[in-house]
Amino acid sequence: MPVTDWLTTAETWAGAHVRETQYLAALGLVLGVLGAAFLLILTFRLIVRLVRRLGDMLAARSLRMDKTPGYRIIVARPAGGKRGATIKWLQAALTDHLSAFNFGAPFRIARMSVLQGGLSPKTIARARRRMAAADADLFVWGERHGRKEDGLVLHGLTRGGGLSPANARLFTLSLPARDTSLEGQMPRVAAFLLAKKLQPGLGNPQSFRPEKISLLAEALSGMLDHDGPMSAALRNEIEGDFCASAVHVAEEAGDLAGLDRVIALRREHLTEGAVQENPERAIQARMDIGRALLARAAKKYEAELVREAIGYLSQVVEALRTDPSIMRAQAASDAMFKAQSLMETRKRFAVNFGT
Repeated sequence: MPVTDWLTTAETWAGAHVRETQYLAALGLVLGVLGAAFLLILTFRLIVRLVRRLGDMLAARSLRMDKTPGYRIIVARPAGGKRGATIKWLQAALTDHLSAFNFGAPFRIARMSVLQGGLSPKTIARARRRMAAADADLFVWGERHGRKEDGLVLHGLTRGGGLSPANARLFTLSLPARDTSLEGQMPRVAAFLLAKKLQPGLGNPQSFRPEKISLLAEALSGMLDHDGPMSAALRNEIEGDFCASAVHVAEEAGDLAGLDRVIALRREHLTEGAVQENPERAIQARMDIGRALLARAAKKYEAELVREAIGYLSQVVEALRTDPSIMRAQAASDAMFKAQSLMETRKRFAVNFGT
């Protein structure tokens, strides 16, 4: 091979391999940059996770070491969209309105990092650990998705009734997710629902003095006037608490201010379609109307009111007569009466004839 041809071939080979080496060098540089970026992101996420965990530990320690009397409440940053705005709204709702429903009992609120997973066993276990670390009475987390009337879902654990963190009861509340829907009465609604979890007795007005329950009935009446979207289940719960509170105040203190609204609200559940759709709600509606009419008759006697009340309450008795739980209770009561009768018979026999 001539020298010139050899030199040309060598030059061609060297040029091709130099270009390949340049390509490989560029590729190595790109991969190095991407690897460094990945390690940086991973390190940043680990640092953020450690900072959040440290913040949770400090918040739990602060609550646990605080010896002032009152409720300890933890609000975790919710998952989903608008996390910061949602936790600010919820904390403001509790700060502004909770004392009106727990009758002035002091409380303290602490924030913690987000809990993902809804009601998965792993998430619930983490919530119980956080609750125990802070010795909290109420722990709330949740998620916000979409703009539906039940898109803001709050999960929680409550120690209401003296429970331990390991035995704290789970609950779930559904509120509207749209920003405009969370205005008006909705902060008071959220505070009341969480107050019921802290103090289960709020669901039983007979446990409180009428003067306290009258304030609660007035507040619940205002919540029912909320003109924004509200799920049917949420409105029914508020309506039920309002009716029970207003009737209790009327029976115990003679304040009949809320009875007209109780009767009007409950009559709506006694239409043919409503009764067939939810018989249990119809039973409660008849019970509330009957008690409301009797409370009004007790204030100013009218025989017609009493007869109407008897008619509603008779329907309640007839409906409950075939209820399986009532039948079981009646069977147990009959058996206990029979046992006591046998014992009394045996005692008389022993006294009269000896054994």
